[in-house]
Amino acid sequence: MPRKKIIKQEDTGYSFYKRYLEKGIEILDSMSQKHRRVMQTRMDFRYPQEMEIDGSNRDFSRALRDLTKELRKEGHDPQYIGRREQKDQPHQHYHLTLLTNAQKHRDHCALIDKAERHWGNALGMTQDEVREKQLVYPCNRDKDGNPRPNGYTLARGAGNYAKTRSKMIGQMSYLTKHVDEDATPSTTRKFFVSQHRKN
Repeated sequence: MPRKKIIKQEDTGYSFYKRYLEKGIEILDSMSQKHRRVMQTRMDFRYPQEMEIDGSNRDFSRALRDLTKELRKEGHDPQYIGRREQKDQPHQHYHLTLLTNAQKHRDHCALIDKAERHWGNALGMTQDEVREKQLVYPCNRDKDGNPRPNGYTLARGAGNYAKTRSKMIGQMSYLTKHVDEDATPSTTRKFFVSQHRKN
């Protein structure tokens, strides 16, 4: 991707893919206009170290498709932005920010539970095996092991709306950061963005 599409955010020191960060913000604002309450949930999808894989995005694409299909049937109106990343690990991993209609539910753990089941189906593993190995990580700890939120709920008209929206964008921006060491082949898809309808 051309360097002109990468921007630096001074308060974090990270560089970001402008196109995808702006797309994520567009989805967030569209969801907030559509639903009174919007919940954002972060999670990472990982492979077992011993598993042999072909390096494609097939497994993640299948899990994401089946997860969002289930959530749509339940009225959660899922939207997302996902990111493939691979540095010095033997396998790639995936970051996902999932936005859902919080009028239907307000439980991040329930979404993680569903994601575990679908990731297990994609890998040919049971949900218990996925959970035991933490292959769907809830992103609820920082790099030092301290607790942190793995998501936020944005309520239209609330006094903390602007502050919460800013936190959600900050969390989302991590997925769009530019990583020089990323070993993903240039011909392989790195970003996954839902096809939402603008209001």
